[in-house]
Amino acid sequence: MRFLVIENDAAQAHQIKKALIEQGYIVDVVIDGEQGWAYVEAFTYDLLLVNAHLPKLNGVDLCQRIREQGYSVPILLLTVQNSSIDHVACLEAGIDDHLIKPFSPRELFARIRALLRSPRQANAPLLKWNSLHLDPISREVTYQQHPLSLSPKEYSLLELFLRNPKRVLTQTAILEHLWSFESQPNEHTVRAHIKRLRRKLKTVNADKIIETVYGVGYRLKPLSQSQSQAPLPLSSSALSVHSVQKSPEAIGSASNATASIATQSTLNSSSVMNLAASWERFKTLIFNRIQTLEQTITTDPIPDLTPELCQNAAMQAHKLAGSLGIFGFKSGYRLAQQIEQWFIEAPQDPQNQTSIEILKTFIAQLHQELQQPLNWLEEKTPRAEDQNFIANRQIPTPQKTQYRVLVIDDDLELTEQLQRAAINWNIQLDVITQLEKARLILQETPPDLVLLDLVFPDHQDGGFVLLEELQHKFSELPVLVWTVRDDMSDRATVARLGGNAFLSKSASCDQVLTTIKDILQSTPTASTQILAVDDDPVTLNRLLELLPSYGLEVTPLDDPRLFWETLEKTAPELLILDLEMPFFNGVELCQTVRTDRSWNALPILFLSARKEPQTIQDIYQAGADDYISKPFAEAELITRIFNRLDRIHLLRSLAETDPITGLANRRRSTHDLNRYLHLSQRHCQPFCLALIALDCFQSINNQYGYTVGEQVIRQFSQILQHQFRDEDIVAHWGGEEFLVGLYASNRVDGQKRMIELLKSVEKTVFPIINYVEIQLTVSVGISTYPEDGTDLLSLYTASNAALYQAKATGGNRCLTTSRVSRSM
Repeated sequence: MRFLVIENDAAQAHQIKKALIEQGYIVDVVIDGEQGWAYVEAFTYDLLLVNAHLPKLNGVDLCQRIREQGYSVPILLLTVQNSSIDHVACLEAGIDDHLIKPFSPRELFARIRALLRSPRQANAPLLKWNSLHLDPISREVTYQQHPLSLSPKEYSLLELFLRNPKRVLTQTAILEHLWSFESQPNEHTVRAHIKRLRRKLKTVNADKIIETVYGVGYRLKPLSQSQSQAPLPLSSSALSVHSVQKSPEAIGSASNATASIATQSTLNSSSVMNLAASWERFKTLIFNRIQTLEQTITTDPIPDLTPELCQNAAMQAHKLAGSLGIFGFKSGYRLAQQIEQWFIEAPQDPQNQTSIEILKTFIAQLHQELQQPLNWLEEKTPRAEDQNFIANRQIPTPQKTQYRVLVIDDDLELTEQLQRAAINWNIQLDVITQLEKARLILQETPPDLVLLDLVFPDHQDGGFVLLEELQHKFSELPVLVWTVRDDMSDRATVARLGGNAFLSKSASCDQVLTTIKDILQSTPTASTQILAVDDDPVTLNRLLELLPSYGLEVTPLDDPRLFWETLEKTAPELLILDLEMPFFNGVELCQTVRTDRSWNALPILFLSARKEPQTIQDIYQAGADDYISKPFAEAELITRIFNRLDRIHLLRSLAETDPITGLANRRRSTHDLNRYLHLSQRHCQPFCLALIALDCFQSINNQYGYTVGEQVIRQFSQILQHQFRDEDIVAHWGGEEFLVGLYASNRVDGQKRMIELLKSVEKTVFPIINYVEIQLTVSVGISTYPEDGTDLLSLYTASNAALYQAKATGGNRCLTTSRVSRSM
């Protein structure tokens, strides 16, 4: 089980964490309320231990926010003796129990055990899988009544599988659930623990209970019809449906887990045609490589096999092995590897005629292998698991500017408030009050999302019935349940029926719209940039064939000398490197990236035909995140890429995204601004920096409160996202201050764009609580490179001075360092 400790006293946090780890729990520790909220949103926890007095966001307010957002995780509040905390307020905030400091470890563990077996938790007293039983209270495991002795990590691993009985768990998912955020090992550790757990299970003849899903991860072996009659246990520690939908490694719902035969045939036919076309394109290159190797030892007399000659020949054989593996020549792949090994060892005995005859035999066999017809369809057809994975990782949908949400609810007063609040969220709400009419509309024009109530006058469980229908008929359609019913059985039923999220009707309209936007934007739709560096054109061509269909945009590079220039120009989110290349090898490029502060967090994946343990160790020591041997399986490559991308997106979201607006924060935008300035200097391009502030924002806070102030800031950020392009830098720098960076834009261009923004804000009405509407204006200060400065500090100083002058002269203005332009 995984716990989150939110405690600003470092000494106490350390002692609590140490005690919990000794009991076999996984523990993350954060020091303030805002950071705690970020972790609760990002990860799944079985228990929260929250100090009442926290900086930035106190413990009680944090707990209230957690409950308002629909999280049912148990919360233990830590208070001091004679604390002024209102216990009634604690109960109303949703806190389950409180513990007074100082406390003994024995008392802490007793409170934890009581909370974990609380009826509000979905933890079954006993987790079962056929004859395997796990008792979460006593932490005992038996198989056919034979006890199993497991280490704490092995126990946690088995418990994770039993609480997610139908899910394929990737290595990344296992890492995130069984290791704390700050001490996660690499994926080799997961494989080692799986191996040890299987060994323990084998002692009681249960070693086949955990099976490997090729290229994806691990799961419990599906039970037969007779074995699966008993209901499976539900658990709050199991991944929530909402997190599964957002999770990068999720395979998809059960209803679309199997593609139709027609779809599979089309996919296989297309893949085979691409592969066959690539073979026709590159077979001349491959035969030329074989001829080069042949000429090395067939001339008369045989040339002196110098170390340089052998090294070049080994390189040719290495590239040949990778290419043949990609095209499915299994025997040819092994022969090329043997030829490579021969040239590696040749300098030790260059005159050995017997050895040379063996090499000639290898080359002759290679010629013969490539003359044989290859059954492309049989060799390259993915397994059923891979077909499911491939079908569910396609990203064909373009980014939408406005979403359509179908609201199925008979509470007209509440839905009208929601419609008014949705004006500035780029969300169109269509309200239907009757279930039968909703069914007709769903058939005719399916929306992007359904907001569903569970209770209707003529049918108390009508929402559940419709939710089940949607799961079968529109499995890809996200559903957000918004209802007055809020007990654990309702939440569990919604999760079982495929609901993406659950909100109580006590949630504000702003919270509902935020959740809607989070669900709709949880699956990335814009192309992700990947830089692939490999001097083998066959490998680069294969990547260009595979990755774009998954929304991955590939920049191929076959000359490592152009690496740094291409890296800065493309700004990729992931780097794929070959190991052996001329001029600079992959390890050298990887080390170069890791020593640069701007790029050292970039995920790096190696593709190589080399499989020696020392080579793989060198790759990881250089700073690589992952390694795949050539030839690679499509499903494995895509899984590894998305696992790394999603991991880095999660970390960036925590570290680089403003929690109120969803825009880039100061840290992230500073990095992007400096990169754009560097490109401007290199390519002699202008750059415009605009500093934006809401006029009279403090008076809004004073009159309506800080909650309304945050709502206004959030809605203004929506305008900014709609107004500017994806390549523009849009950031929230704190308070009412925003910043926009425009690459390749001069003073006139920037001024024109900002005046359009001022006009758009002036026409916008900001609806808030109780039907109150606010009209805002903003002020803007503009500076440009290189006229006003050549670095970020000088440009920011110039923009800030222009902004100060704009506000001092009445606001609702856009001022540059040289001239004034009114928004009128």
